[in-house]
Amino acid sequence: MNQLRYTCQTDVGPIEGTIALSTDSPWCALLGNMHLPIAGTLEQLDATLSGKHIRSVRIAGHPASALLPLLWFRSIWCAQGTPTEIQWSADELDSDCAQQQSAARLACLLADRIECDQPERVWSSWGFDPGSPGIAEESFDLLINLVDLWDPDLRLANLGEDWSESMRKALARCAIDGHYRVGIYGAGTHTRGVGDAFMQPPVEICCIIDDDARRIGETLWGFPIVSPQQAVGLELDAVVLSANSIEDLLWQRASVLREQGIPTIRIYGQNESNKELIDAHT
Repeated sequence: MNQLRYTCQTDVGPIEGTIALSTDSPWCALLGNMHLPIAGTLEQLDATLSGKHIRSVRIAGHPASALLPLLWFRSIWCAQGTPTEIQWSADELDSDCAQQQSAARLACLLADRIECDQPERVWSSWGFDPGSPGIAEESFDLLINLVDLWDPDLRLANLGEDWSESMRKALARCAIDGHYRVGIYGAGTHTRGVGDAFMQPPVEICCIIDDDARRIGETLWGFPIVSPQQAVGLELDAVVLSANSIEDLLWQRASVLREQGIPTIRIYGQNESNKELIDAHT
């Protein structure tokens, strides 16, 4: 995985080239320890593509490595609406690199088309379908997650406390309120990024709840993934919503739990009165 290959269809015919990658790239200071374009790549591409009318772009290689070139193509040389495609041979998956997972998923969401030779392997290892359009706010969540993983001295803005600390506080609040059997709602980007908050928690985490039927029966951070309907039968004391920009959406989906008297706890938004919501259904 030392290079990307790109093909641009232009008004003067196809333009093909390669983009050299390195784990010593200056971009690694921002995106993490992964293969990224070497210094000078942007200038080399500009010398090749400037002034060309690009009709489509195809990048072959790992989507995490392709994230920056994809952004460059879309923002510098391509007109709005120019089709973009990533061809991904999923031979190398580092399940321990959170930055690489977030960068890969973000690139898959930004490209118009993903051609992946092993989508099942990506799903089982990283928990997302390469060709899925995702939830509308997922791109924002992934971008924020990447920024949260930067060195604090390199961040462009103070985005507040990190996700793991927010989850720790929510679990501590559950313990204080006497909610000792807790479910986590959401098996997406946010939950994958807060695993350290689940180490020696002050409560018993019984399950992770998700609406995607394909994930039911799997595990995440060692906890079983169950449907909201299955969670009702687990005698939970409370459920913590694990999301930020889609927290309102999860709140709505968790209504089936509140109808059964299970309090739902927001991490970021204002916690509405669970008692009033429960009483409304009794």
